Amino acid sequence: MKKLVVGVSVLATLGIVIFIGNTAHADTTRVEYSVESDYTLVIPQSVNLLHDTVTEMSVKTINRNLEPEKEVEIRVTNGLKADGEIELVRTGATSDKLTSSIKSNGTSVTVANPVIGSFTGYAMAETEVSKIEFGIPQGEKLAGSYSTTLVFGASYK
Repeated sequence: MKKLVVGVSVLATLGIVIFIGNTAHADTTRVEYSVESDYTLVIPQSVNLLHDTVTEMSVKTINRNLEPEKEVEIRVTNGLKADGEIELVRTGATSDKLTSSIKSNGTSVTVANPVIGSFTGYAMAETEVSKIEFGIPQGEKLAGSYSTTLVFGASYK
């Protein structure tokens, strides 16, 4: 029994020595991990304007994961002919044109402010960012197809 008590006593003494020998230091380790912001814009490739009513087009995002306090702004970068208007040119006769109004979320899209919407945060589901409204085409509606191309751009802020 005496040997057993002595053995426990030695282990306790070693434990104290180890504990006393390992004092806390002020050294630190910073552990980091980064995930880049990411998003997918969903913009229709074509829209057929209606002859008797407003035509709607939806701009959406999917798999959106932005850093806090960051924003993506979407704008029309090319295709506006005047404030709130686009111009459609007749195929085979470039002098024949129709105009249509363009609004985003009920507000005219202008050359000075071509922003159609913006988004922030995190959303994996498809989420509408902007509802674009094209007005009824105006002008002399001669037989044939009319078209224009709108170019959209997105900037990360």
